[in-house]
Amino acid sequence: MNVRRFVERRQPRWERFEQLLDALQWSGGKGLDRAALDELGRLYRQTAADLAYARQQGADARVVEYLNALMGRAHGLLYRARRGSMRSALRHFWYGFPAAVRRRAGYVWTAIALTLLGALIPFLMIVANPAVADALVSPQWRPVFEQWKSGVQRQPGETGMASIMSSFYFVNNSRVAMLAFGLGVFWGIPTVYLLMTNGFLLGTLAGEMYHVGKLGFLLVSIYPHGVPELGAVFLCGGAGLMLGRAMIAPGDFTRSEAVRQVAPDAFLILAGSLMLILIAAFTEAFFSFYAFPSWTKFLWGTVALVALLGYLLGVREAER
Repeated sequence: MNVRRFVERRQPRWERFEQLLDALQWSGGKGLDRAALDELGRLYRQTAADLAYARQQGADARVVEYLNALMGRAHGLLYRARRGSMRSALRHFWYGFPAAVRRRAGYVWTAIALTLLGALIPFLMIVANPAVADALVSPQWRPVFEQWKSGVQRQPGETGMASIMSSFYFVNNSRVAMLAFGLGVFWGIPTVYLLMTNGFLLGTLAGEMYHVGKLGFLLVSIYPHGVPELGAVFLCGGAGLMLGRAMIAPGDFTRSEAVRQVAPDAFLILAGSLMLILIAAFTEAFFSFYAFPSWTKFLWGTVALVALLGYLLGVREAER
């Protein structure tokens, strides 16, 4: 074929095509009227035919590379995935998080059961024999336990360290939740361990508070922030167990494929859990440990529990 003649005849068409692609790239299509869009579609088809003809006739490699690059750019602009707006992303999260929790509810219930089992064993042991507590409580936790047993709380308005403590609570609790989630890929074993050890710590503290007559004080004090905090741990634990289940019994998939199957729900649950931990951190730092009346803490916790359950169980995206 006569490459020079072919290029000379088609060059104006290709240049016009490039101009329209530039306009499409910078305006997102808003700067092109209907006639220009029709022209763009026509030039796309014609340039594709030119590329096929050039390849078939053995045209110069530079011509083929130019046309190939031009068509690659056009394909990327015309068929690229539509960029999601912040609003659509938030909408996806708002409806996707509770839907993922409902789909994977069995894993969440398993995480709750493991935590409660871990708490019940030391609680019953200490109730039966208070001396056992000395062997169960790690020395690093003894000052914390003694502080709880003293019943001393901050006075409302003493918020000098609240901002710092809220950051500490968020970072610490996020670390625990993410470990319970991420380590689930190791066949779920670390997740089971973390859930039971967290329960063990709570059960041990509850046992000691029972013997000093302050179990009710403990429960009311942790209720406001415990709803979102423990809820997040249960959810992340459930997501970690999902990953562990995919590793242990991948079914007809490879293990990596099985993990990819559950990953979208798992990460939605993780994202929602981090939001709950953020709420818990502020509640714990600014409200739970202050000497407010017990009924206000009970009311706060109950409202939080009803709101959380209502959101997880009741929020559903309308079918389109």
